[in-house]
Parts: sequence; structure tokens; C-alpha cells
Amino acid sequence: MSPYIWQRPDWPRWTWSEADLEGLLLAVQRKRDYLAGLAAGLDPEHASLAVAELSTQETVATSAIEGVKLDPDSVRSSIMRRLGLGMSQDRENLIGAAARGVIDVLADSTQNPAPLTLDRLFAWHTAIFPAGRSGLKPVLVGMFRGGEPMQVVSGAYGREKVHYEAPPRDRLDNETRRFLEWLHGSAGMDATLRACIAHLWFETLHPFEDGNGRLGRAISDLTLAQGAGFHSRRTGRLWAVSPVLMKRCKAYYEQLERAQKGNLEITAWLQWSAGCVEAAYDEARVCIERVGLVARFWTRFREVPFNARQRRALEVALSSNDPEEGWLTARRIVKLTKVAPVTASRDLAQLEEWGVIRKDPKAGGRSTRYFVVFEDAAAPRLIGELDWK
Repeated sequence: MSPYIWQRPDWPRWTWSEADLEGLLLAVQRKRDYLAGLAAGLDPEHASLAVAELSTQETVATSAIEGVKLDPDSVRSSIMRRLGLGMSQDRENLIGAAARGVIDVLADSTQNPAPLTLDRLFAWHTAIFPAGRSGLKPVLVGMFRGGEPMQVVSGAYGREKVHYEAPPRDRLDNETRRFLEWLHGSAGMDATLRACIAHLWFETLHPFEDGNGRLGRAISDLTLAQGAGFHSRRTGRLWAVSPVLMKRCKAYYEQLERAQKGNLEITAWLQWSAGCVEAAYDEARVCIERVGLVARFWTRFREVPFNARQRRALEVALSSNDPEEGWLTARRIVKLTKVAPVTASRDLAQLEEWGVIRKDPKAGGRSTRYFVVFEDAAAPRLIGELDWK
């Protein structure tokens, strides 16, 4: 029995059970269409803010999966500048050329609907490794890997475990050509199904010395965007799958290994990876709705004469999707604005008087904290809640 799927005589004739996938793919499509409508209801600036936040999450997570840690604030600053949102270049300069390359690749994958060609794939790889190195190790850039076996290995030196070995170098030209031809000819396929197959296929080829994971996830993004018709600067990215994969990292590698050692019947892989896309849409909905909520907040309080300290504190409190990061305290304002504690307390009292923030009834004394009042509870709603499921 062949240990890897690329060694099987029927490679790469993928098969799957349509009946087992139909319901899941319909649910994913329904959520994708909902997100498109949700984003279309935002004005251009706030739609760009949603794209910037989701792009930041994707950039940071796809790098973290490969063990590369990026500063989210610096990545966000870089992306927002590229979207014309007027951020300072100071923080962007902290992330380095390699991180900017990842940002460029992910932007191209969701904003450029052109077919993936070998030249484009090599350009993506060059962008990720602008110095020709991965850390201290030299890397063949913008070209396929050399003749040494490409293995996915874990474990300490001398006790390594080989999880997977990719096709040898002398097969890569033909294998990659066949993959790109399939990608070009499968544009009419369901976007999620196509993305999940493309991801597995590319990771199975593993054509580069390094960066295969990041490029594989970018290819998945490209296919999702092509199939959804989202390619534009404004709504190019309405999802971030890598944060979901990061949370499920152990299962991600296990599912890849299981599929790469399987028999080309990939229903289990498609169910698992399509489930990750669905979870990404769930999280994107929270992010996009949050952007809309923040937009309405600033509109509601547009006449309030916030001072620079108060505005800065509110911007920080409103910038996180995590409710636990959104609390305001005097100590936090002191840290953010370098003012005396009494000034910070006065700022908070004034915000509370204006109805912008409200004190947490469960916390007092040194633990006193405030939450932002997003919307007027008495305001009429034009429509009820839509069923997300």
C-alpha cells in the first residue's frame, strides 16, 4: 500500500460524498451571502475598517501557525495605511519587510481576481522571504525547492518523527502545472469546496523549501474570494480562516496528515476544513457587526466635545472584539495618556455624565471600571434579528 496519496496510481483523482457535504456547504454559502449584505450596508470607511481588522487577524494568525510572531497593532497600522485610513507609518515600520510581504500576498489573494499562475505563485513566495532567509537559514526564493527530500518532521534531534514526505523535486514541475490547470478550470465549483481541495492539494505538493503553509492558506483565500465574487479593495476580505486554524492547530495538522496518507476519498477532510470556513464566517460576523456598532457609537456622540485623552481611551476600548479588553479604568487612562490619576478619574466622570460610559455595578473601589454604552436601549429597531443559522 502506498504510504502517501501522491504515490497512488489514481492520484490526483479526488472523490467525496456530495450527500455528506451538501447541508454543510449550503450553510456556509448562506453565511457568506449574509456577510456580503452586512458589509454592503456599511459606508466605505467602515467597510474598510472591517476588512482591515479581518486582514490583521489573518496575517497575524497565518504567521503564528508557522511560529512567526507579529505585533497585531503594527500589522493593523500597515493595513490601514494601505486602505487609505490615515494611520501613522511609525508602527508599520516596526514589522519588517517579511511581514509586509505577507500582508501584500494576502491582499493580492483577495483583491486580485486573476487566475493563479506560476509567476504569481513565485512572486508571492519572494514577497514572504524578501531577504532570501527564513530566520538565519538561507531559502531558495521564488523557485521550487532543491533535490533533498521534503519531509514534515516533529520531535527532538535524534528522535524525529516523519509525518509526511512530499513528492520529489523531479515531479514538481508537472505536478504544479496540473494543480494550476485544475484551479483555473474549476472556477464554477462551490467556493468552499474548491478552497478546501486546493488547500489540501497544495500542501500535499509542498513545492517550496519554506512558506508552504502561508501560501496554501493564501491560495485558499484566493479561491474563496473568486467564488464569492468579493474581489475588491473595499470588501476583498470578509473572513479570516487562519485564526480558526490557529485555535485548532493540533487538529489541523492531524487532519492534513490523515488526508495525505488516505486513499483520495477526502470527505472527512472536506467536512473538517469546510467547518473551519463556517467558523471563520461566524467570527467575521461578530467583527463586522462590531465595526457597525462602533460606527453608530461615534455618530451618536459626534457632538460631544471629547478631549484628546478621552477620545484616545475610547478608541482603544472600542478597538477590541474581546469584551474583557473593552473596559475603561482610571489606571488604564493613566497608562495610555501619561496623566495624573486625578485627571484620569475626572475624564471618566465626565464621560459618565455625558452617558458615554456606565459604571460596572459589580465592581467598586480600586476595581471600579466602566463599559462603553454602544446604543440607546430606547431607540426603535427597524427590523428584528435575522436568523444566522
